[in-house]
Amino acid sequence: MPRLKIKMSSNIIDTRDARDRKVKQDTRAWAKYTDTNYTTALRQVESPFAKGFLGERVSARQLINTLDDHDLVGADDGDFILGEAGYYADTPWNFNQTSDFTELALLVDFLRMFTPLGSGEKPGVSSYALEHTAADFLGKFFPPASHVSNGRLIWAAAALDLPLVEEEEASPNLMIGISKREHDYVKRMVRAGHTKPRGHQHRPAGFIHLQAALEQCTAGEAVLDRWERPVPSTEVCPFHEWLIKQAGRGDAIGDWTVHYVAGVADSDHRIARTANEYLEILQEVGASDDCYESAENAVAEWVRICAPSQRGITSIRTPRIHSLVEEADVDDSDSGPFERHEFLCPCGEGKIVEEHDSNADFQDNDLLIECEMCSEDWRFVLGLSAWEWRLEPVTTGTAS
Repeated sequence: MPRLKIKMSSNIIDTRDARDRKVKQDTRAWAKYTDTNYTTALRQVESPFAKGFLGERVSARQLINTLDDHDLVGADDGDFILGEAGYYADTPWNFNQTSDFTELALLVDFLRMFTPLGSGEKPGVSSYALEHTAADFLGKFFPPASHVSNGRLIWAAAALDLPLVEEEEASPNLMIGISKREHDYVKRMVRAGHTKPRGHQHRPAGFIHLQAALEQCTAGEAVLDRWERPVPSTEVCPFHEWLIKQAGRGDAIGDWTVHYVAGVADSDHRIARTANEYLEILQEVGASDDCYESAENAVAEWVRICAPSQRGITSIRTPRIHSLVEEADVDDSDSGPFERHEFLCPCGEGKIVEEHDSNADFQDNDLLIECEMCSEDWRFVLGLSAWEWRLEPVTTGTAS
């Protein structure tokens, strides 16, 4: 039987050879720098956790060169500025020679998931806070990273060329140029004792992918999906943008809107893209009656002043809480099905009732606001069927 010859593309061979050369060069450099034998260093460099989940595999030579050449933390006349405990810390690097490179590679990926600050933006996240968040995030997947030193966190940030600024005189910490709100979100997600975020507008772009990739690695599965940073959203939310401008304006609406703005900033709830979502958010967080009244007044003002012709935004439909459907009596040819659907009223204390009763001769459709306060403040939009009902504030003028 003739032997089957498989001809591999020279491009594939060249790429593989180049990759293998880089791995060997990195391994030799890391082994020499950390006084580790070649086999142990190779095991770290080729670790599944060091492949680069949110970007290219980090280079050991790049990491080493960072400590020599970086503008802020690079060596000064041959004397290292960065140590295990941080910036200008008199603590030499304490390499365990078994997981150092892998840990640094994971720290690079951890920092990659955040949005870097743009030119002119002032860094607002301390390396001290970041080292603890990184340990909480990475430690459950890679135990050696359950304790991250301040110096290694700064080292990884410098290798990524993130903005770095001195925190204060004689402090071993540096301020790192990533989104503070994204860091606060991750901190609350991973640190024990913190309330989990209920809004995800500040979740880092790479958070879900990195978490899933680490879970696969821990389970011994190959991570094949490559991550690409998504294009920043250009979604426009007119109601949300109008609402945040009302914060602190000097009346009840301004007072309560301050809490909404703070909740969005702290990821305590999501963004209200529409007036309907605003009222849903207040129900979810258990807002007071005074807050509901202020919110209703805000919605009415938005409807009256800002969007008088946008029916899809100015009117609302509340969440369903109960449904009852009774089939027709088989012994009565004139009877039809009966349906009753109940929905939360805008203030959350009462309900909206929608009923449909039919027989051979007619169909009766009823709508009712069973809430004393909401029946005074809201009405059904005219021109819509009972199946499509929506509510609008009574202060919007004549419904059409």
